[in-house]
Parts: sequence; structure tokens; C-alpha cells
Amino acid sequence: MSIRSGFLFVLAILPVLCSDFGFAEESATILTPRSIKVRYVNDRKQINYVVDRFTAELRRSGSNANLISCGLVTELIEEGVNDISFGAVCAVQDGDNKLSVLMCGDSLAGKFAIDRSGSLTHESVVGFIRRNCPPGR
Repeated sequence: MSIRSGFLFVLAILPVLCSDFGFAEESATILTPRSIKVRYVNDRKQINYVVDRFTAELRRSGSNANLISCGLVTELIEEGVNDISFGAVCAVQDGDNKLSVLMCGDSLAGKFAIDRSGSLTHESVVGFIRRNCPPGR
């Protein structure tokens, strides 16, 4: 058998040999929604951290508004991703105008959003975070 015919023989028999081995069957990938935990933040140190992050985001976006305070601070944690998004109802002063706004951010993903607040409840903060700054996305 020449080298060339030996090479062709190997090429011809290789698929047959490979099919005899017990390869795992191809499995379908099923995407399931990750579990999101909601936590209401009461720790003053963590609230100050959130206020500082939101203040930095306002400055980065070119706003001259001053962040006065934040309440109903809420965090959403996506389990398995190790990512946290924060949101809150905040008082912001821009010149003579004092506004109550919803803010959220996910510094890991680089997200930040602000909007005039509707209802002042934890549920509205959670909904705002889910729509604008979901963790892990």
C-alpha cells in the first residue's frame, strides 16, 4: 500500500471509527430565568454609598442638579451572576426646582436611569429597577 492510498484509507475509515465511540448525544439548552432577590436597604452606610454612586452618575451625565437625599433604597440581586442593582426615590434640587425622582443604577453593567417618580412605594422602585437597570443584563 502506498503512502497516498494509506492516507486515503485513513480518511475513509476515520468517520466509521469515530461513530463507534460512545459520544454523548447533543443536548438542548434550556434557558431559565434567574432568580432575583429583592432587599430593602436600611443600613445607613449602604444608603450613603448608593447616594454617592447616584451623585457621581449625575455629574458624569453633565447634570448640575444636587442630590439632597434618597429613601426607599432597594437592591435587586440576580443569583448566580453576583450582580446587584440599586434603586431609590430621591430628592433632587435643580436651581429653584425641587423634584422627587426615581433613580437606579448597576455600576457593574454601567447602567444608570432617572425619571420623575410616580408612586412612592418599594414596589414602584422595584419595577423601575427591573425596567431600567436589571442586574446581570
